[in-house]
Amino acid sequence: MRGGRLRRWGLLAAAFVFAASAKSQTREAVQTKRQDPVYPEKSEGQGNVLMSGRIDRQGRLGDLHLLAASAKEFIKPAADAVKAWEFRPAMRDGIPIEVPANIGVRFRIPGEKRGLIPAPILGDLAIFPADESGKRTAPEGFPIRRGQDRALRAEAHLDVPPNLNARTLAVRVEAVAPSGRHVAIFQPPVAVPARVMEVTIPVVARIGADWEEGVWMLRFTVNGNGAGSGQFWLASDPAHFTFVIPKS
Repeated sequence: MRGGRLRRWGLLAAAFVFAASAKSQTREAVQTKRQDPVYPEKSEGQGNVLMSGRIDRQGRLGDLHLLAASAKEFIKPAADAVKAWEFRPAMRDGIPIEVPANIGVRFRIPGEKRGLIPAPILGDLAIFPADESGKRTAPEGFPIRRGQDRALRAEAHLDVPPNLNARTLAVRVEAVAPSGRHVAIFQPPVAVPARVMEVTIPVVARIGADWEEGVWMLRFTVNGNGAGSGQFWLASDPAHFTFVIPKS
């Protein structure tokens, strides 16, 4: 009898160690190769290019779509650079999963004019599943599980033209459903200190019970003008849901 109890305790301990090990293998996609873009010849402009895509279970980046660009001449060199990027896949409980990718590529010139972009535009956008308080419940880019993840948390880095004076920007954020329905998320003004070229905007949004499954977009406007966007995926069971990325 004692030997049977010991064996059962041994099995329970092994199961606990396995579960803890699997949990420790939950991580975001890890970039292993990055190629910087080639600056367009004869261009003296600066700005950003924003793209969306997906990182599959083998870590391959694909389904690239243009979302926004400060200037047309930046689009091709940005796309050429991003196509050379490589990743280790995201993992949930030790199993590779497919995740969306929100990609920002900056074009800057050195010196005193660095950062003189024509208009505010996103530089980076990270979106996380979250609980009701806005605390992250999974790594960046993980599909949001409807019914389990109560909210999303977005950390947006907005690049702005530098100004000698402090100013306030009217920032609007809305979620756009696969069907095209718009849901207002964030509208308070954003204060920008003098000479600052980047502000961080934390955004927390509750997932509505009527939010449909599929690929959603998070769109930003500044003072009424488009400032870029990013995607997030929503499904009751993301592991068995086919996310179709809309063509831009």
